[in-house]
Amino acid sequence: MYSSDLKLIAIFAIVAATIVLRVVVESTGYCTPDSEYYLEAAQNILDGRGFYHSNQYPIPKVKTPKNQTYFAVWPLGYPLLIAGFAFFFSISVFWASKLVNIFFLGLCFLLFRKMNRKNAYLLSLTMLSFTFLEVFSYTWSEAPFIFGMLWFAYLLYYYLQNVNNFKCLLLLFSSCLFLFLIRYIGGFSFLILGSICAWFMLQKKYKPAFKLLSILVLLNIIGGLYFYNNYLQTGYLTGGERLFPDRESWGLFIWYLFVGLFNEFFIIRNYYWRGGSPDTLFWITSIFQVLLMVFIYFKYLKEQLTFIYFRNNLATLYVVIGMIYLLILIFIRLFSPFDPFDYRLLSPFSICMYTALFILLINPKLTANITGAYRYIIIFFFVSLILNFPKMYLIEIFRSLIRP
Repeated sequence: MYSSDLKLIAIFAIVAATIVLRVVVESTGYCTPDSEYYLEAAQNILDGRGFYHSNQYPIPKVKTPKNQTYFAVWPLGYPLLIAGFAFFFSISVFWASKLVNIFFLGLCFLLFRKMNRKNAYLLSLTMLSFTFLEVFSYTWSEAPFIFGMLWFAYLLYYYLQNVNNFKCLLLLFSSCLFLFLIRYIGGFSFLILGSICAWFMLQKKYKPAFKLLSILVLLNIIGGLYFYNNYLQTGYLTGGERLFPDRESWGLFIWYLFVGLFNEFFIIRNYYWRGGSPDTLFWITSIFQVLLMVFIYFKYLKEQLTFIYFRNNLATLYVVIGMIYLLILIFIRLFSPFDPFDYRLLSPFSICMYTALFILLINPKLTANITGAYRYIIIFFFVSLILNFPKMYLIEIFRSLIRP
């Protein structure tokens, strides 16, 4: 086993342990109302009551047919995963949901290893940021969806290198279906495949075009049947009314989008401008991040970042897919303000951007001098981990141990 593998395993173990500790310490267990519905649906699946959840909140302690509705607001993929883990490991659905998240965190790390075994631990540092520690702590479908985004882009990259690779085509089909069954917006992957299929047609590459078209037709049939079943069960394609175009003014919409994207830039701490000024820790961590970025740029990157170094097809693909996801998300939010623009919605976009950035930073075309920047990047992300750690809880435990 290479030392790089040991580093990757160590980072995964640290992040997984941090997530578990955060869940134990947090009074809510990192569960929101959405999380409660996911858990209820998973428990109903385990108990043989079908794909149902309560149609009111707080969730009634006594379940009756009158307060149950078909689970269609979100796809069934996440509660099915939770139920499967709970059944297999004989644990509660609550802890099964956390185990599902840690499992997909591990898959992300393995995917980073396939991208670049030597520097996979550097790619994995993204998971030490505020955004991803939060997402993987909560019982949200965004955790497996993030893996799906990484997996889809990676498979698409290799498929475009060899369009005759049938195994890669099947895996590409699986990744698209996975994205859709975890979050409905995952259907954007169908649009990407459709665009590539059209491009093949224009290039008169008919054989790969028809292969891609065949799986695209199958994906759309599955998606159509899924929505049709939702309609039969609830009267809506996605379990309820979604269009509320008059909820936000244009100015407020743009402001929310700006604040959400602005916060994704800050690794250690977010601030949402909901009254008052940012706290001292936000200012300190923000200044620390900016100064470190400026230092790394002038000391290690300024003389190396020419256009040729950015011709990395995998990094480019991650940027393109991340931007397509963001644009579709913005379009949907224009008419259906279901959630604010925060790390929950924007994390799939962020993972693509940060992965692309790290792929560029480990580009072998950069001179060996760039490796000097790695230690500063590692220190920075571990500072993020420490500051997002439940420090006060550990301090209180330590104080209780040393008290006479």
